Amino acid sequence: MLDLQNESDDLVLIENALVIPPLPKGLSKWQPSGVLDSDGRFVQNSVSWSSSTLVVNSEPEIPDANAIQDLPGTHMFAGISYGHFGHFITESMTRIWALDELRDKIDGLVFTPKIQMKDNLRPFEVYQDLTRHLGLDGIKITCPATPLRVERLYVPKQGFGLGDLTGGSRKFRNYINAHAGKNVAPKGPKKVYISRSLLPPGRGGLLGEAKLEAYLAAEGYHIFHPQREPKLDQLAQYKAAEHVISVDCSPLHLIGYVGHESQKVAILRRRSMEFGELFERQLGGFKGIRCYQIDALQNDWLPVNTGRPSRSSFGEVKLSEIYRMLREAGMIQSDVPWEDLTLEERNADLHRIEKHHELGFKPFKADDSFQTSIEAKEPEKA
Repeated sequence: MLDLQNESDDLVLIENALVIPPLPKGLSKWQPSGVLDSDGRFVQNSVSWSSSTLVVNSEPEIPDANAIQDLPGTHMFAGISYGHFGHFITESMTRIWALDELRDKIDGLVFTPKIQMKDNLRPFEVYQDLTRHLGLDGIKITCPATPLRVERLYVPKQGFGLGDLTGGSRKFRNYINAHAGKNVAPKGPKKVYISRSLLPPGRGGLLGEAKLEAYLAAEGYHIFHPQREPKLDQLAQYKAAEHVISVDCSPLHLIGYVGHESQKVAILRRRSMEFGELFERQLGGFKGIRCYQIDALQNDWLPVNTGRPSRSSFGEVKLSEIYRMLREAGMIQSDVPWEDLTLEERNADLHRIEKHHELGFKPFKADDSFQTSIEAKEPEKA
């Protein structure tokens, strides 16, 4: 079990450490990878966790000596590199807190890839504006495809993560509050709705989001599509905003990094999963942000080749309830209640989503008032 509040042995130095990346054709989860000491023992601080009780990597075997490359100097093990944006900004950044103690003592950071890529450094190129403003500017990064023997390797314990780890450790919170977005000037509207309506296929959201956006625009909210904005502009917008409305999604993690205590954030539940409280734990614990849980979810609509709510499912919500709760929270002012989606509007949006995704959708809770017109596809293999 990972205890973020226990700071004993949260940073160890290993001489002649072995950094073992996953195999080229490994599994998508629970892959053998991490750090072994000079005697071949698994270094516990190199274990990564997706929650306080669920590990991501497992103990690797000692590799063949001929497969090992030498990396001279002093480095810091930084954990697992993910390609997915949400996992990158959370799970790939969990050990950067140790830079406050090690920045002048190390030659660079060493990651292991979550999955071997053609170029394991690609995520760091894609997200370089983000990492630069998380205090990683000017630090050399290594993400090997083959085992490395590192002359001296500091191995910090994970200080943040998903699930019940979103509150972060004391040292991680201190690091983020000192470095994240420090040199980014706030810029953008004061009232923002973080939209998912223009995301590519495979990403879920809300049914009738266009109608919700129209209501919010009438309240003075800027409809913000983060995937269309440079990372630096995203940080600037999240620093400038005073009122933020969003479904439970990855951009909220960035607000937890660069937001401020005068913000109010309403989190709309879009799926039958307990994410709202986890975001509230981060936003409140890191920045003292006032959060409001807006739960007007009526049903989950799933791709027909899946069996449970996920990031690709769409939430059917009652707009009248969202109106009531947002108004009670002081996030909107109109005296005119919002109208719920009609059955015809809901079904039309479901057909639009099916066409966009080229995939049929089905209800999580029984509902015979919609008939998909697209045949099921076989689920993709991991």
